[in-house]
Amino acid sequence: MDGARVRIVAVGDELLEGRTSDTNSTRIQRALGRHAIRVEDIAVVHDDEAAIAAALDRTEVGDIVFVCGGLGSTRDDLTREAIAAWAKVPLVVRDDLVAEISERYRRRGIPPMPESDKQAQVPAGCVPVTNPVGSAPGLVGRLAGRRLAVLPGVPAELQALLPRVIEELDRLGALPAAREIHLWRTAQMAELAVARRTEPVRERYPDLGWSWWLVDWGVDVRISGESHQSADLDAAARAVDGLLGDTVFAREMVGLPRVVQDLLMASGQTLAVAESCTGGLLGAAITGEEGSSACYLGGVLSYANAVKVDLLAVDAGDLERHGAVSREVAEQMAAGARTRLGADHALAVTGIAGPGGGTDEKPVGTTWIALAGPGGIQSGRYRFSGDRDRNRLLAVAAALDALRRTLTDMPAFAPDALTWGRPA
Repeated sequence: MDGARVRIVAVGDELLEGRTSDTNSTRIQRALGRHAIRVEDIAVVHDDEAAIAAALDRTEVGDIVFVCGGLGSTRDDLTREAIAAWAKVPLVVRDDLVAEISERYRRRGIPPMPESDKQAQVPAGCVPVTNPVGSAPGLVGRLAGRRLAVLPGVPAELQALLPRVIEELDRLGALPAAREIHLWRTAQMAELAVARRTEPVRERYPDLGWSWWLVDWGVDVRISGESHQSADLDAAARAVDGLLGDTVFAREMVGLPRVVQDLLMASGQTLAVAESCTGGLLGAAITGEEGSSACYLGGVLSYANAVKVDLLAVDAGDLERHGAVSREVAEQMAAGARTRLGADHALAVTGIAGPGGGTDEKPVGTTWIALAGPGGIQSGRYRFSGDRDRNRLLAVAAALDALRRTLTDMPAFAPDALTWGRPA
């Protein structure tokens, strides 16, 4: 199915009013990565049958069209009705879906609502795809010459359904053959630095598919190729392995918090945190992973100096002499959290996230990260250059990567590393 075009229609008033961001389109784009398909365009439309129909009218015969949102059971969930009317096909009530939805309500201990039967309606020509985390099934089929994939707008439900929907599209022959892919997930390396470092390999193998992009934890790099390019792809992958080295925290789509958690659990060690400028984001990143209670003990949100002194035993004199954003305070925060919570390792973060608070000596983005562990205390200073949200996220990523490096017998803070804000 070479040359297949993909279009996305995201449905929801909340997307157009700024109440919610359209993150689902990104999820769909990433899920299609193995098939080397780029999305042609994304339309965001109101919860309105005419608006949905107009967006579908702008697609073309042969397109693969993802529609997300509007599959719930409330009055403003109109996607099924809109698609059926646009394609001039009836909505069919599936008895198996009625039974499945009723059983889901029974397991939750609540009676099914009459409105829930709406989710058992399927436009003729589509097949339902079981939703593993919600009641609204996905829908896949051929309508009006298009290959349609219809998904709920709730991000967790869409994410859970995507692999099944992609598999169903593949079964229908709607997708081009999957390509062979190599992926590197890097931390503490800027996007431009990644591009420059890999440039010699890209010049040597220009016919491979190359891409890199910013993510929460750093920069991802991906190369892909057709079956006849396997030898070049493998050679390029070996070269990239050597160029990126220990900046790579994963070679598959797994996040840095999961990598760190797996390393802690494999070694039977525990972690605590002390946070100032990140305000709980570091602990949230760790506990966002299933099973984190096996290695994560807890943390101290020491935003105020008095809390640093009272709960983490930071020396008040050092706070006065060096300030809260300093090596001395960061290291004492890490040591205090490790002692206070009885952990094998403790991470501490203190910085100036912005937009205000910076000085000539400590500009906005200045952040100290410390790691206390069985081998002593290590620390590094960063100067992040993003806005407040990005600076805090980069601090979390740098802290997690410092622990990853330590757990894999590397220095936590490499002074000569090409980083977002070169530790000093």
